[in-house]
Amino acid sequence: MSNLKVDFTEINDWHKNIYYSTGGTRSKKIVIHPVTNDEYFFKGSKINKKNGGTLYPTEFWSEIVSSKIGQFLGFNMLDYNIAYDENDRQKIGCISKSMVLNSENNLTEGITYLTGFDSKYNPEEDKNKYTFQFIQNALIGFNFDEYIENIIEIIIFDSIIGNSDRHQENWGIIMYYRNSINKINEELLNSKVSFWKKIDMKFKRFLNEFFILLHKEERVISKANLKLHSNITLHKFAPIYDSGCCLGREHTDDKVLKMLNDSQMIEAYIRKGESEIHWEGQPKKRKHFELIELLLEHYPTETKKIIVRVKEKYNSESIKEIIQNVDIKIPTDLINFKLSETRKQLMFKLVTLRIEKLIQYL
Repeated sequence: MSNLKVDFTEINDWHKNIYYSTGGTRSKKIVIHPVTNDEYFFKGSKINKKNGGTLYPTEFWSEIVSSKIGQFLGFNMLDYNIAYDENDRQKIGCISKSMVLNSENNLTEGITYLTGFDSKYNPEEDKNKYTFQFIQNALIGFNFDEYIENIIEIIIFDSIIGNSDRHQENWGIIMYYRNSINKINEELLNSKVSFWKKIDMKFKRFLNEFFILLHKEERVISKANLKLHSNITLHKFAPIYDSGCCLGREHTDDKVLKMLNDSQMIEAYIRKGESEIHWEGQPKKRKHFELIELLLEHYPTETKKIIVRVKEKYNSESIKEIIQNVDIKIPTDLINFKLSETRKQLMFKLVTLRIEKLIQYL
């Protein structure tokens, strides 16, 4: 359990940049470690568009808790911890190390592949077209068939934490341009490589250098170039990230207390939870566990394999320990930022009940 303990870091003196992304309503900044120069993302909670205040003050805690629980259950998660910046409007939030190094590798978000696959697709207007099948077809279209199982895994994880916001910017594929160039350079030193093979390798090296340039200039990569990725660039499905829209983070403290005293309220809340990812032929959003049932019907092997792993790793006492200790390193002078005991109890009930419901499908 030691690897699941939550660290606390003061980032008052770290260099900060505003982070601009394609979506999201949470306060985000890129912060630079003063010694290593590594990039980190510092995120607060959802911002109220009407008055600029904090809409869900505990949302960053949901991000951290879901990250640690996901790791415990064997999911490939981006690791989130606590950070404090006295100069920030929200003061406290979650911090995660950048998934790409020195901007020479790139996280290509799902929206890039979906709009690249279907140029007429408009994420804002075509919400019911954001289906599992659409994602699947786009991945196949860009030769990423191997990552369909990762989408299934994300859906299963979201059913465990009750995440309702797995939109197109909240999953992606990491393209390792610099790693690809380094590997090509190593292979070029092999005297047994033929002349024409070397020409081909040098061309691929040039393309990866070109992709780095496009990325640094924030230029849009064309559909044709996207298709080159899977053939000439090392890549990997990104760890699960941006999962803070979960664990009852939208409820007030009074509502949390009411739910704890009413098991039917909790059961109804779990039952009504919806996935952002739709299912083809069904215009309305599907409930989390309705989507699990559909996956079990159409992809039984892949889905059961992941649920079996969850069952094998599941231990309610370990889940409780993760949640109870999530804020243990908060300094005494910042005690007001800690999670209340009632909210911790609700998180524990929601997660364990959801996992037990998921396991019943085996």
